Amino acid sequence: MVEILELDLDKDDKFIVLASDGVWEFLTNEEIAGMVKPFFETKNAEKAAETVVRESYLRWKREEEGIVDDITCIIVFLDVKLEK
Repeated sequence: MVEILELDLDKDDKFIVLASDGVWEFLTNEEIAGMVKPFFETKNAEKAAETVVRESYLRWKREEEGIVDDITCIIVFLDVKLEK
């Protein structure tokens, strides 16, 4: 299945999280945003992705008794410049 979502970015948008269903299974948008935000402030997207993947893995292990689905995560930090 292919899903396409088109959004207009504004100055309040800070990052985009692209992740497989293994990430979204046990983590909410709000939880992920809370994990990523501190790393946005230090400009460390790699550590943000590692944190999301690690937490996803731990939740899978705890909730599914050792079974873990695919966990893939890419984080893109934005510097949105709007035209005047």
